[in-house]
Amino acid sequence: MPSPADPSVQHQLLAEQIYDLLMAEIEPELLLANIPVLDARYAAETPEEHVARMERYAAAYKKFDAAFAAFKGDVTGRVRVARRASLSEEEAKGKSEEAKKLRTMMDEKK
Repeated sequence: MPSPADPSVQHQLLAEQIYDLLMAEIEPELLLANIPVLDARYAAETPEEHVARMERYAAAYKKFDAAFAAFKGDVTGRVRVARRASLSEEEAKGKSEEAKKLRTMMDEKK
């Protein structure tokens, strides 16, 4: 059994959290904890009610796909900004260190 610290386990947990976060706004019945009990909950539904529920779920998954695409786009943008900021910080730090070395060299020549 993989360790909870295993990156694949962490990724699975994160994926489940994201799914539930997005789906909670769309169709709470389709939260991961609810899916296993849906058949029992709707055991007495008529065939027409079942079809209507499946159509509702299909619409919910379409909304989920759109919400997830927007989420991914937002995360990608935020990562891009963070990466640029990190690179800018490293570049500024490198320039500062270069300037220090140049000052030291200039001072040594005096």
